[in-house]
Amino acid sequence: MDGKYNIILVDDDFIFLEMLKESLNDNPDYNLIAFQTGEECLNHMHLNPDVIVLDYYLNSENANAKDGLTVLKEIHNINPKAKVIILSGQEDGNLVYDFVRENATNYVVKDDNAFDNVKLAIADIISKIQ
Repeated sequence: MDGKYNIILVDDDFIFLEMLKESLNDNPDYNLIAFQTGEECLNHMHLNPDVIVLDYYLNSENANAKDGLTVLKEIHNINPKAKVIILSGQEDGNLVYDFVRENATNYVVKDDNAFDNVKLAIADIISKIQ
């Protein structure tokens, strides 16, 4: 799309999602697409995202929603080379290990530095595809 990088943002917390989107809006090379469910993300993989920022917990609106680990596995079934940054409030080492085992590109903790850390993680991925 217009020589831009397609970046899909997935978080069930609408306010957090909008704040994340706003924090990335200053880069004119980013085409930002936001979804509140992993299922929506999976339904839009035809957009060939360069980067996906995926929250771990995605069930605040729908208790039966797929979690980030399940969505990550399905993303990689569709596109094994997809670059996925996991975003989570969890600092559980076992959870991080599960995501690394499933080839997550990066893991960012939702803390006071989350927006800056997501920016850096996206920039790192983009720098490797240029």
